[in-house]
Amino acid sequence: MENCSDMKEFMKFHCQVITNGLANETVFLSTLLSFAAISMAGDLGYARSMFDRIDSPNIFMFNTMIRGYAWSSTPQEALSIYIQMLRSGLSPNVYTFPFLNKACSRIINTRDGETIHGSIIKLGHVSDVYVSNSLMHMYESFGFSEAVMKLFREIPEPDVISWNVVIGAFAQSGRLNEALIAFSEMCFCGVEPNSVTVLGLLSACCVSGDLYLGMLIHLYIVKNDLLITTNLGNGLLDMYTKFRDMDSARKLFRRMPVKTIFSWTSMIDGLVRDGDVENAYVLFNQMPERDITSWNAMLNGFIMAGDMNSADQHFKAMPEKDLVSWNSMIVGYAQNKKFAKSLELYREMHTSGEIPDRITVVSVLSVCGFMGALDHGEMTHCYMEKQNLTGEEVEVALMDMYCKSGAPEKALTIFHGILDKSVLAWTAMIVGLAMNGFSRDALEFFSEMQNVGIRPNEITFIGLLCACSYAGLVEEGRRFFSAMNDVYNIQPRSEHYGCMVDILCRAGLLKEAETFIQNMPIEPDVGVWGALLGACKMHGEVQMGERIAKILTGMDPYHSGRYVALSNMYAAEKRWLDVEKVRKTMKTHGVQKMPGFSLIELQGEMHQFLAGDTSHPNTQEIYFILEEITKRLKDAGQ
Repeated sequence: MENCSDMKEFMKFHCQVITNGLANETVFLSTLLSFAAISMAGDLGYARSMFDRIDSPNIFMFNTMIRGYAWSSTPQEALSIYIQMLRSGLSPNVYTFPFLNKACSRIINTRDGETIHGSIIKLGHVSDVYVSNSLMHMYESFGFSEAVMKLFREIPEPDVISWNVVIGAFAQSGRLNEALIAFSEMCFCGVEPNSVTVLGLLSACCVSGDLYLGMLIHLYIVKNDLLITTNLGNGLLDMYTKFRDMDSARKLFRRMPVKTIFSWTSMIDGLVRDGDVENAYVLFNQMPERDITSWNAMLNGFIMAGDMNSADQHFKAMPEKDLVSWNSMIVGYAQNKKFAKSLELYREMHTSGEIPDRITVVSVLSVCGFMGALDHGEMTHCYMEKQNLTGEEVEVALMDMYCKSGAPEKALTIFHGILDKSVLAWTAMIVGLAMNGFSRDALEFFSEMQNVGIRPNEITFIGLLCACSYAGLVEEGRRFFSAMNDVYNIQPRSEHYGCMVDILCRAGLLKEAETFIQNMPIEPDVGVWGALLGACKMHGEVQMGERIAKILTGMDPYHSGRYVALSNMYAAEKRWLDVEKVRKTMKTHGVQKMPGFSLIELQGEMHQFLAGDTSHPNTQEIYFILEEITKRLKDAGQ
């Protein structure tokens, strides 16, 4: 058996055992089963076929199979073997339960995990530290921190693994102080920390956002000459990159004797977070080997930088793509306002055989909402129902899409179908009704929301203020704005001030709006001033418009909209010299007016047109029909 390095050699040896009449010898059977079930070169399926042919497996054989399945891709089978063991009349021992606990933790099976815990107590194995540690690991994976602590307190002499589980549990929940107290008590009890202990502390530092303490832990490692394993080195590197301390990360990376794929990927991810996509790509090209995670990290870098051309090339070059890859590109195109490309990629995703998840669907619905692509949105809705994709985030995204696509009645149907409506669902409906001109209905929804005891959030008030703006309800708008802080203790953000300015401007109260902005407790942004500038254009307030435009161009000198609004105001007043001055200023600053475009959905396909566009394959027919429509409109107007 010592000479077997793969299953081919193992099966030859197995044949010799059978030929020599030793197939029923317990020692040989146990050895053969161990190799096939738990060896790296083994085959669990072959081990199962061997096991099923054994007339009366002993406890060691059962434990071997449970162990093999606990670490396999089908850990639930470990429980099936355990049931088979009990039916055979054998009693589990201290070696059985740790592997069962591992299987339960991997499939997050709380019911069976608690049942097994009961059996451990009944059989008197809870005092065994090995069994107790495995129980603690299991409860930690369930997120049951109280159960972990209760078990820990019952262990007479906790070992380093016991302490590590406790520190790890505190780290996962971001309880840094408790993790440090446990570490201090561990040292006081004379238990020597190891690399896993320190990894738990580093994890707690990352969750709680404490880089300084993380650096102190690094110093502790160096001072105490603690062995820096590959995992510990990667943990330190991951901490520095997450905190964007790239100088420390580079020094550590250069000194690492063994750089795994995780090490390289951590550095790439850190550089991406730091905005250094160029050097991240250099490092990516230096990697001796790559996995899907490293490819995705670099893909994310291009997307975050807004370089969708490079992202597209990188995506196409990927040897394999997973769900994260597809979702990153779909979301990336949406964030960069390339909505048609986002939907195109979604269709490609379906063709490739990759199954979209909730993240994909929410992103696609968001794109459909922005584009008003109702047909696409309805097709996505059908897909959701077919795949039984449910949950608040997808239902709210669906409501938002229908509202933005001009179908609020369909959003209402979704809303009424939600059994447990949270503030997100109520808010989506209030905002959706407001944007579709149903202001009174939006305000009634808010009253109903209050009656059922749902507390509004910041977005709810944006919907309410928009409703007041569209309906010209100035006093109601003032009342809602005041209630944010006075009643609900919500501090208004810039968006809320912008809505309030819009309410005043639509009512023609431009002077009051300007005073309101000047008295804001926070610095007004371009959105707030922009609302007032738009109102100046609408109401012909040229002098005020000149003042506001000057402020806006000072804040954002390269935004063409400010110049165009001012130019249009001058044109309305026939001040052609001033119009020319604005155009010269734009030219001097290199400001170019972004061309407007239209999106038309026809038979499930999106068509985009720029002003004066001739790129469409049916351009001649389109312009012919357009000229004919224009002619008929002129004739009808005579």
